[in-house]
Amino acid sequence: MVMKKILYILALAWLVCCVAGCEKEVKNYDGREGVYFYVQYGAEWGDTTIWANQSFTPVEFVKSTGDYHDVKLRVMTTGRIKEYDRTFRVVVDKDSTTAVEGVNYDPFDEFQVVKAGSHYADLVIRLKRDESIQIEERVLTLKLEPTDDFEIGINWWGEVPGLWSSTGGNDFDVSMHKITMNDFLVRPTRWIPAIDYAPGQTEGGLWGAFTRKKYDLICEKFNLTYDDFASEVTMPNAKRTMIANYFVDYLQELYDKGTPVLEEDGRAMWFMGVSWKSIVGQPWIPAE
Repeated sequence: MVMKKILYILALAWLVCCVAGCEKEVKNYDGREGVYFYVQYGAEWGDTTIWANQSFTPVEFVKSTGDYHDVKLRVMTTGRIKEYDRTFRVVVDKDSTTAVEGVNYDPFDEFQVVKAGSHYADLVIRLKRDESIQIEERVLTLKLEPTDDFEIGINWWGEVPGLWSSTGGNDFDVSMHKITMNDFLVRPTRWIPAIDYAPGQTEGGLWGAFTRKKYDLICEKFNLTYDDFASEVTMPNAKRTMIANYFVDYLQELYDKGTPVLEEDGRAMWFMGVSWKSIVGQPWIPAE
């Protein structure tokens, strides 16, 4: 009889645990079905298990090649996972956006889909290289809006144990995400000579004065990016000399034909070894 009671008590305890477990499982799915931005990035020695959720994504076109840059933004869901497709909406927040549609970014479909059985979707925004971002940074702010399928899942982010701190601080609105874009260009580390020339100065050194047009031409001919000019590992002296030798032949041939490559101020583009002298701000004058 005593043994029977013990078995009964153990069975009852097991049943209580099962019920408690079920309640806990249900509570894990409690809450509204919503969406929020969860965009992670960080140092290469980390990964998505420790990278922070970021409030903005910076894009520097100078570090990439081509006229486009695709930005992938992850949108996470809250609530139960469904076995059918669901739609969420993302719009441009015009009050905080300075980027121009069609100029700085391609139009995109406001209504995006979370696939059946999934708890996230990746939104891809295509940015466009344009002269406007060479002189000022442009901002594209995206904002999630409620739909029949989703509300706003989380309004405000905060510090999360185990994750790195966000670049702009841990407290931000995760119903919005900001993309900043620029194409600012400064003389890279391995440009030779390391001199900023003023108008009236004569160019010298291996590559002469740093200009955007000359930099773009080097990148085009040798398939380089800005990072390739960053260190002696990626731009050793032998490579700098090879580039100079190539452009001496290339520019000299065009110059001899009377069709030199001209800088923005009208002077003939210069590298050490060409047959002409180049003075910053002094345009090339064709021979009579």
